[in-house]
Amino acid sequence: MIKQKYQVLVADDEYWIREKFRSIIKWEEYGLEFMEPVENGEEVLKCCQENTPDILITDINMPFINGVDLIRQIQEKYPEIICFVVSGYDDFEYVKDSLMAGAINYLLKPVSKIDLVAALSAALEKIGKREKDLEQILKTSALIQDREMSLLVEKEPVLFAPTMIVTGSMENAGYSMMLIKIHNLAAIMEANHYDMNAISYHIKSRIRELAGNEKLLVFNYIFRSNEFIIVTNLEVESQQHLATQIIAEAKNKWDSIVTIAVSEHAYTMDSLNEAYLQSVSVLMTRPYCRESVVIFYNKEKEKTGKNVDSPMTSEHEMRIKSLIKNGNERALQSLVGEEIGLARIEQEKWEYLKVRQTVKRICNIFMEAAQQQNENQENNFDLVLELEHMAEITDRSVEKMDMDRLLELLEEFVRIVLSQQKKSDSGSTREIMQQAVNFVDQYYYEELSLSALSEKFGIDSSYFSKMFKAQTGENLMLYIAHKRIERAKQLMKQGNTNLTEIAYLVGYDDYTYFNRVFRKCEGMSPRDFQKSASDVS
Repeated sequence: MIKQKYQVLVADDEYWIREKFRSIIKWEEYGLEFMEPVENGEEVLKCCQENTPDILITDINMPFINGVDLIRQIQEKYPEIICFVVSGYDDFEYVKDSLMAGAINYLLKPVSKIDLVAALSAALEKIGKREKDLEQILKTSALIQDREMSLLVEKEPVLFAPTMIVTGSMENAGYSMMLIKIHNLAAIMEANHYDMNAISYHIKSRIRELAGNEKLLVFNYIFRSNEFIIVTNLEVESQQHLATQIIAEAKNKWDSIVTIAVSEHAYTMDSLNEAYLQSVSVLMTRPYCRESVVIFYNKEKEKTGKNVDSPMTSEHEMRIKSLIKNGNERALQSLVGEEIGLARIEQEKWEYLKVRQTVKRICNIFMEAAQQQNENQENNFDLVLELEHMAEITDRSVEKMDMDRLLELLEEFVRIVLSQQKKSDSGSTREIMQQAVNFVDQYYYEELSLSALSEKFGIDSSYFSKMFKAQTGENLMLYIAHKRIERAKQLMKQGNTNLTEIAYLVGYDDYTYFNRVFRKCEGMSPRDFQKSASDVS
């Protein structure tokens, strides 16, 4: 039977080291219980008699019983305990003996968060392999490594930078960061029932298999769920070989285009943030096309590079606003697709960054113009939420490298903006609209759009929009948002699913956007709501 919590015991004769372990991560968030640490081997053995831990982290030099002898006794009396040791550089012979005695790995002082997270992840996977039901343990193992490593990427600088990775594979020469962006996670998510921790575990495991290295440092960047990061000191030729294998896997198994952006091979482990930013800047230079690519950082290209030439001018902006005011849909579509050039992205070989910036600017102009036209209307809040939702799914379509879908969404965006200028009422076919409402109620978590629904039910999109609001009292996107948030609240009250996973389950790929919508609908953050719900229960 799988435990609700796995217990971790730390043994070290120095008080400050014991306390550092206590505070270095938030143990309880990963279903781990940090037991009261002890000072020596005798206390470890006594503790094991009373309450056997699942994982033991022990210093190698302690009074009474040293770490090597302690591990031998633990392996003899309590073979189910996963052990690893903490040592200094001068203790190499002891380290070798401890590994022979049964420790699965070792951490060098001063212990860093990176080393500890990797060790805990390895320990949990080892525990998982002997359990009948691996799923929850493997999810915990994936979560702890992904979250803690992602937080390190966000931080600059990193306190307690490690002297070496727990695998022992990193050298003083530095490392490269390989940023793997999977542009469309849809097929993988469906195959894993939208369980992001399971997706993370399976993708990371497969990458390690392709690399032929079970201890390769690879994690899912939780702030961009479709990004996986490899930290490695492989030479360029080996990186290229691994990247080629990952691209083949993405094509054959993940049904997605991928971009692999590789930073300069010059970083130390206290500059993860800098390496990530460089990898992202490399990624932004990829051609916008339906092919996977590998791009290595090029210092000379960066020196001679120039800012992205924007196809948008101030005149374009003024004309867009004028056409919106006059309700000229055909001219507006032509301006966006032909004059600005979004219909010729592939032929003109636009870079990824150029597409993102252009689409974002157009969406912002649409939103600003529509809000100005409706600033005194009672439904202005509904309009803002609907437009923000359209901007969000349009931005996601850019990331998926789907030019056809991108143009469809921009056309739909135009129709939504222009529909705000028309306030006339009309009759409706109640039965058809009720079917549409029922469909939305059932599939609210999917990427529903006005154009797709109007086509499905054979109704003109602008007419569908009006009739849906007449039927429900809300605009389509606002209705979907409320459905998603209500389901999210139900899941939070159940208390057994983390917030990132809840966001995925109700239809939001991006937790940040989910958080923003939740705040607008409920007046508080998802985390605050979850806490208040748990306090009540």
